[in-house]
Amino acid sequence: MSFSTPDVETRLIAPHTLIYTGMRWHVRAYCEKNGDYRDFVLSRFRGEPGLMDDQSEHSRDLDCGWNTELAVVIEPDSRLKPEQRAIIEADYGMQDGQLLIETRGALVQYVLQRYQIDPTKVHAMPEAQQIVVANLDELKPWLYH
Repeated sequence: MSFSTPDVETRLIAPHTLIYTGMRWHVRAYCEKNGDYRDFVLSRFRGEPGLMDDQSEHSRDLDCGWNTELAVVIEPDSRLKPEQRAIIEADYGMQDGQLLIETRGALVQYVLQRYQIDPTKVHAMPEAQQIVVANLDELKPWLYH
């Protein structure tokens, strides 16, 4: 089942990695229906999976989203006062005003969710937002991918 298509449908997938996002478990797999690598929420599987004996040609080595390593760069919101930014830097253990989180392209959206950062919105009050992503343009190709 998926959020956009709540009806149960059969999918042929070639899984390669289990992912825990801090909230729930996903399996990273090649999806024959979509012809691409996707994440599937494990709690949305229904019934018993059928297993095939052949090995898929769609291995982890071909998953661009999985094999692209990058960093999410988090900084204090620049609208904060200098003393407020210093507090945020200490809270998050930032070095030189930044927190670098090494991840994979396919996992960028989970990192942002974990830090409660919505890349589509800027909160009107910097005290409420506190942190921002400094390299959002670099990360955009991996968001909601």
